[in-house]
Amino acid sequence: MKLKTLLSTVMLLALMLSFTQCKKAVEDIISPPAGGGGTLSGNPGNPRFNLQFSNGSNVDLDLHVRTPNNTEIYFGNTSGQNGSLDVDCICGSCGTTGNENIFWTNGTAPTGTYKVWVYYYGDCGSSSATSSYTLRVMQNSTVVATYTGTLSNANRTSAVYTFVK
Repeated sequence: MKLKTLLSTVMLLALMLSFTQCKKAVEDIISPPAGGGGTLSGNPGNPRFNLQFSNGSNVDLDLHVRTPNNTEIYFGNTSGQNGSLDVDCICGSCGTTGNENIFWTNGTAPTGTYKVWVYYYGDCGSSSATSSYTLRVMQNSTVVATYTGTLSNANRTSAVYTFVK
C-alpha cells in the first residue's frame, strides 16, 4: 500500500513539473504582432510588461511603466521600485521584430496601480514608418491583458493602460 501511494505521489509530481515547464514555454512563445516573428525577449516577471512591435528595423517604440509610487521606468530611467527594463530594441538592434521588457522578480513588486503605455520615439531615418504593436501584461506567468495598436510619427502615444497588483 505504501509503495502504491509513493508511486502515485511521484507520478503526480512528475506531471506537475511537466505542466510547469510547459506553461513557461507557452509564456515565452507568444505570437507577435502582424508582420513580426519570434519570441518574447527579456526576463519573466511578476508582474511583467512586454512590448513587441512589427517594424523594429525602421521604428523605435518605447515601453513606459509608471509604478505605484509614481516612478517612471523606460529607456531614460531603467529601474525603479525594484522593477527593471532589461530589453530596449533600437532601430533594428533586435531584428525586424522589436521588443521591450519591464519586469519585477517574484515577490519584489509593490502593491498598487501601475500605468503602462507605448511611445513612438523615432523613425530610424524612415520618415513615414509606422508600426503595429502588442503590449502584454503578465502576472504569475499568465497574460492578464493584451493591448494592440499602431503608432506613427503623427500618432506617437498609445492609450495609457492600468494594471492593479
